[in-house]
This record gives sequence, structure tokens and C-alpha cells, in this order.
Amino acid sequence: MVFFADETRKRVMNDALYNMKNLLNRLDDQSSKKFKFLLEFVIMTLTYMVNDPELFDRNCSVNIEQVGNKLFSDLESGTMDEVDLEYIFSICYRLLIELQLSSTEQLSSRAIEAIEKIPNFTYGPAASQIRYAEKQMIINVAQHYIHHPALVTLKNLPEVIEQANNQHETFEKSLSEREDRVRALAGELDRYETAFNFVGLYAGFKDMRNGKVFERRINFFYLIILGLTLLLPFGIKILDILKGLDGLKLDAVNMATLAGLEILLLYFFRVALQNFRSIKAQLIQIDLRMTLCQFVQNYAEYSKSIRASNSTVLDRFEQIVFSGIVNDESAIPSTFDGLDKVADLLSKLRK
Repeated sequence: MVFFADETRKRVMNDALYNMKNLLNRLDDQSSKKFKFLLEFVIMTLTYMVNDPELFDRNCSVNIEQVGNKLFSDLESGTMDEVDLEYIFSICYRLLIELQLSSTEQLSSRAIEAIEKIPNFTYGPAASQIRYAEKQMIINVAQHYIHHPALVTLKNLPEVIEQANNQHETFEKSLSEREDRVRALAGELDRYETAFNFVGLYAGFKDMRNGKVFERRINFFYLIILGLTLLLPFGIKILDILKGLDGLKLDAVNMATLAGLEILLLYFFRVALQNFRSIKAQLIQIDLRMTLCQFVQNYAEYSKSIRASNSTVLDRFEQIVFSGIVNDESAIPSTFDGLDKVADLLSKLRK
């Protein structure tokens, strides 16, 4: 609330102070002591208000509401007879008393001395206002603050505290339930993540298996071709013999050439067969890994519950799943193994 701190009202108070000080300076020893006291009291109070208007705004709300406008209307009128000055004095007195009641700050010693001199004089029309300031107004100010909405709320503080405690308990319960739900969801997410990882691993093995199946089909096709090619010379010779074709010669050179060709075809057939068996062994290992991926999650959880302190729960699984695919290449003969022996055999037959 801004009342005394308003610039217009501050200007009114300064003008009134200027006029009252001039009037006080013109008074002589023959002037009324009461009039001089009233003038000094009002000058002191107005000076107090001009120097710290916010203090009066904060602590004099009761009298600001009741007589604030009356004070400034009297100050603006400019009349300074004893009756008008007595009314202004009574309002200033009320403001000082309320300030003393509602503020933690102490009045100046000069103000206290001036208040103590008030009973020394007899007052006219404003006497009732002065008595009101000394008695009933104190009760009214006390009522104002006792029944202030903020203080009424303070009276309900125990109930408010109880409501706050109930709300706190409700919030804690709700928070606990939400934490449980979050933990449950976190567990589900962990399981989904683990399952997704094994699904990805399974998919990788599946792609590898599809490649190996295709490779096995191609190898099997080559194996059939080599087998048929291996039997073809004998079939042709047998057909020639059965048909009794003229010019059929079974000399040593032809037989040696045919034998060399058969040995060479037999060698490549052996290589293809070994490669076919290697691919089959790899498929068996891949199928084993795919099977392990389908139950390893439950296996790991069961193993952890049985042997919580065992750090090598999945070692055996990892050795199988993440080990290299054995294709037994050492058992597959090199493509050029035995060619020297074939060449030696052909040279001996030609001799």
C-alpha cells in the first residue's frame, strides 16, 4: 500500500512543513504554549513521515484507512488556527500510537517526550480523538491485527500441518507405487533388451546358416557333376565294347591316359566330398548355437540364482557360441596335392 510515499502527498507534507516552520518562527514568548506545542508536535510528526513514508505505510493501515484523507485535506486547506491545528495534531497522535503498536522500531526520544507532554494541556473539539487514540484505538488496532486474514490462517496452522502431513503421506505412497512400477518396467526393459540381443544373435546365425545351406547345395551339385564325370569314361568304353565297334583298341597308352584322368577326377571328387562334409559339420555347429540362443537367457537366470557368487556362469555357453566355426580345413587335401604322383604314374606307363 502506497499512501505517504506518494509523491503528491509528500509534496503536500513538505509545503505544510514549510508553512508551519515559518509560523513557528514568528511566534514570540507571548504566544500560547499549547499552540506552540501543537505546532511543534505536528512538525515533528510530518518530518518523520517525510523521512520514512514507507514505515508509516506498512504499519499505520488502520488510521490511514480511517483518517488518512482527512489529514491531507486539512493540510491542503492552509488554515492554521488552533482548532484546525488541534485536529491535525490528533491525527498525527493516532498515527504515532499505531506506529508504536505495530512496528518493532522504537520511536525517537523526542517523539516519546512529546507524547508524554500531551496530558499537560486541555483540548477542545479534538479531545475525543485524543482520548480515542489513548484507549479505544489501541483495542481497534489489536483487533485489526488479530483478525487479519494472515493471522486467521495462522490459527488454522495445526489443521494445515495435519493436511500437509496427510498429503505428504499420500505423495510418499504414490511415489513408492510409481517407483515400484518404474522398477518393474526397468526389469521388463532389461529382459526385452537381453531377449533382443539374443534375437539379434540368433538372426546372425540364421543368416550364416542360409549362406552355408546355399554353399552346400552348390557343393553337392559339383559333387554330382564330378561323380558323373568320373563314371563317364567307363560308361563310354563299356558301350563301345557292347556295340562291338571296329577299331576298338585297348592299348597301354589309352589305358594309362584313362587311368590318369580317372585318378585326377577321383582326386577332385575327394576334395569336393571333404568340403561337403566340412560344410555339413559347420551347419551342425550353427544349429547348435541357434538352439542355445533360444534358452540361454533362462539358463543364465537360473544359474545366477543357484550360484550367485560364480563369475563363470556363461563361460561354457560363450565358448560354444562365440568360438570359431570349425571347418576342419586341415583334413581337406590341397588342390595340387598328389599331382606329382599322377605325373610319375603317367610317365611310367608311357615307358
